[in-house]
Amino acid sequence: MEPNALDLFKEEMLSDETYIKVNCIHRLKTIATVMGPDAVRIHLLPYLSSIINIGLLHEEEEVLFALAEALGSIFPFFQNNPASLISSLETLASLDETVVREQAVRTLNSISSSLSDADVSNLLIPIVLKLAGAENFSARISACSLFTAAYPRAGALKEKLRSKFFELSHEDTPMVRRAAVIEVGRFAKVIEKNFVLSDVIPDFKLLAQDEQEQVRILCLDSLIDVAKLLTKDENKLHVLPIVLVLGDDKSWKVRYHFAIKYHSLAEALGKDINESSLVQIIVQLLKDNEADVKCAALKSVQSSYSVFTKERIQSLLIPAIDAIVQDASLPPKVKNNCAEAISEMANYVGKDTSSSRLTPMVMSLINEENYEVKLSMIKGLHKLAEVIGAEIISPNLCSILNTLSKDVPQWRIREAVIIACVDITKFLGDEIFTRSLQDIFFNFLTDTVSEVRLTGIIKLGELVRILGDDWVNAELYPKLQDIYHQKNSVIRITVLHALAKLNLTVDQLSTMVYFAAKDNVANVRLVLCKVMKEIGAKNDISGLKNVLQELCKDTDKDVRYFALAALR
Repeated sequence: MEPNALDLFKEEMLSDETYIKVNCIHRLKTIATVMGPDAVRIHLLPYLSSIINIGLLHEEEEVLFALAEALGSIFPFFQNNPASLISSLETLASLDETVVREQAVRTLNSISSSLSDADVSNLLIPIVLKLAGAENFSARISACSLFTAAYPRAGALKEKLRSKFFELSHEDTPMVRRAAVIEVGRFAKVIEKNFVLSDVIPDFKLLAQDEQEQVRILCLDSLIDVAKLLTKDENKLHVLPIVLVLGDDKSWKVRYHFAIKYHSLAEALGKDINESSLVQIIVQLLKDNEADVKCAALKSVQSSYSVFTKERIQSLLIPAIDAIVQDASLPPKVKNNCAEAISEMANYVGKDTSSSRLTPMVMSLINEENYEVKLSMIKGLHKLAEVIGAEIISPNLCSILNTLSKDVPQWRIREAVIIACVDITKFLGDEIFTRSLQDIFFNFLTDTVSEVRLTGIIKLGELVRILGDDWVNAELYPKLQDIYHQKNSVIRITVLHALAKLNLTVDQLSTMVYFAAKDNVANVRLVLCKVMKEIGAKNDISGLKNVLQELCKDTDKDVRYFALAALR
């Protein structure tokens, strides 16, 4: 059995089809288990090494990638003597193909924790230093990701590893510097605290002013990791100056990334530093000339209100956001993010500030020409209503919402208004709804787009649960009766669907049911059957059974089918 497994493996590896070789390598652990530990060491690994060392010039990237991954799965067979396996991974980690190299590094990192201290000193660390000193820059890139695994058990070699790592972070090849700056945050977690201050921080000061903008961008991610390791005073003294440099970078891409990472930076540095210094940076980014930077800053502000005091929001953020709202030259995507930021802000500044300072911005954004801006602001109205209360439902706002619910060509806006009416009612209650929002909400019944009508029906169910049967009998049912007899059959169908959401008596249902059963449009009669089945599942409507029996004789076969289904 043993030679057969290896022979089959070799045969498949000679195939011209890449997928056959890849699938074969994916079964490597099974093949190794069948062969047994001795045969794996004596026969299988030498063959794999030959594939790696001799076949590199013609093997496909997919095959080498699969091999770099599979070598980790057979590591248990080499745990007592891993030198040959680690050597094979070293070769793969030196390749130019990025995916192969990165997978080899991942495998080396994953098996490093299972190595003995002697293997770390005698095998892993020499490989890290060898890769770090290689002429091939691809090998040096791989080395950057191995220092973190090797350092904790390096003993007397720790100083050499630190020195080599920081040498790589300043070498001439930009790709190597990028690899080092990606890893420096993780490396800082395993080195001693005094070296974080003496080596890592000076390293960051240089990297934050690197000529490559990508290096400066990557600095931010690692800087967050380092900040979490230091005290408040150490961050203020060492990390904050670097952060201030990056926040005011000449490249808009660096500033954009800073804006994205702002919340993580604020959390890592702490509330005091955020209040005294970082908030000034985010305000500057809100005023940035690049629209994308403004957008990212607004997104970060939404998730960062908890790290600002109310006073800072009122004195710094609101004026900056208001300036964006008033700037007619900005693209819609900025105003869109502005609407979302304002909606989230209300909960943090309270009723008075929301009413006096946020409401004017809300009105301005709802009146924007761009429909996406309108849409975002309408979707956030219920959050403002929760904080401000009934005062937000001004005659002016109601007039705008009424217009938007029926006269705008974008159906998503009409749908959003219908949803907003119900969501606001959850916070403000029935009096506000019946006085100001009811007529706006009822516009869905006659909307020309089915999606709006369907949403309205769904939200109607929520509204009935909020306002109760008294509202249904006094306001809704008369309205449904009123519009049922319109010429458009679609409206009659919508009214029938609405009936399914109500808890009506047989007497209340009978009038419209009898009218619908005699309707000239077969679709109306068909929907009636479906609705009666839905109502019958909740209430006793046996008094209307005769209607369904008549519909079982309908001239339309679909109506007959659904009438019969309702009777069952």
